Amino acid sequence: MSNVFLMALAVCCFSPPAEVSTLRGESRVGEWRGLTDGRVTLVIAGKEESVPLTEVLEIRFRGEPMKLDKPSAIVALWDGSKFGASHAQITEKRIHFASGVLGELSLPQGLVANVRFSDRFDDDEQWSKLVDRENKTDLLVIRKEQTLDYLDGVVVEVTDKSVKFLLDGEEVSTKRERVYGLIFARRTSPTKPAAIRLELGNGDILMSTSLSGTSSGVSVTTESKSKVELPIERLKLLDFSQGKVRYLSQDPPRDVKYTRGIQDGPAFVQDRAFYASELKPIGMRAFARGLCIRPQTTLRYRLGGDYRRLQAIVGIDESVKDGNGDCDLVISGDGKQLLKLRLTSRDASRPIDLDVTDIVVLEIVVGFGGDAATNVDLGDNLDLADAKLIK
Repeated sequence: MSNVFLMALAVCCFSPPAEVSTLRGESRVGEWRGLTDGRVTLVIAGKEESVPLTEVLEIRFRGEPMKLDKPSAIVALWDGSKFGASHAQITEKRIHFASGVLGELSLPQGLVANVRFSDRFDDDEQWSKLVDRENKTDLLVIRKEQTLDYLDGVVVEVTDKSVKFLLDGEEVSTKRERVYGLIFARRTSPTKPAAIRLELGNGDILMSTSLSGTSSGVSVTTESKSKVELPIERLKLLDFSQGKVRYLSQDPPRDVKYTRGIQDGPAFVQDRAFYASELKPIGMRAFARGLCIRPQTTLRYRLGGDYRRLQAIVGIDESVKDGNGDCDLVISGDGKQLLKLRLTSRDASRPIDLDVTDIVVLEIVVGFGGDAATNVDLGDNLDLADAKLIK
């Protein structure tokens, strides 16, 4: 057996499946072949197809996520990067930590937004409120029973055993095990948002100013001008939508009105269906992003006149296709109706593409459809899959 054949077989067997979504709402699924000359290439049904990166919205890899030990700390940077770390220390105005994917890292302390000593990437509500404040000093956060308390001052040093903190001009030392987290005042001027967001298989998020292909994956440049090479099997998502696209599921609605029917639970869920982990409008593929909405729900979003198009796939979710799904969908902008549809479990899902130029407030109303007389919402789970606003 020839070496050329063996190499070809290896590429075939180890090329992960990838899904490329474009700004036009198109999707291509195939085996990853690489990124060269500003184009991403897939093999689809045995034939190579390439797409210019300028037209790519995101690239999602469908391989199994990496299985790594739980982190002992979550390090968040001002540029939006977030890393699970096996340890995190601060000495001489630099943070030193070990990422399960990227290995040992050392960065200027001024790049760090916060450090939370936890093995979970999701934040609790109290922590999120402290992080979202405009903090003029560093915060040393301590949990007291079910409440987070904090001290204002300056972080001096962090080791595995203690945190040194300047409080009212006096240096104090606290056992590290007592500290829930550290939130830093911004020490550097905000920079232009990074163009590319990478999600890694272990939950890490890496923001990049540029990206190019390598023989085994990708090479990215970070805000601190560092270059990082990542093999393709460590990637979950390459998101090129920064500054171009806003998914409706990225932010909560400005206002929600909901009259509960016989079903328990919320008016809507984000990036999943009520009874499934992904959104799958009847007759369509599964989508990782979007909204699943129950009837008698009104959602309002503030667009501020910043977007041109609203695109989505609408239909009853396939997880309830054997029910009697029947919904009305009305979408309006600044009080003017843009779309009115009735969708049932018997109907094929369909794409929508609406002009939202100069619209400040977008309103989405889901009603009972033919069930209005009985107010029964069994199977009335309406998907706005892949719902996004485009500038």
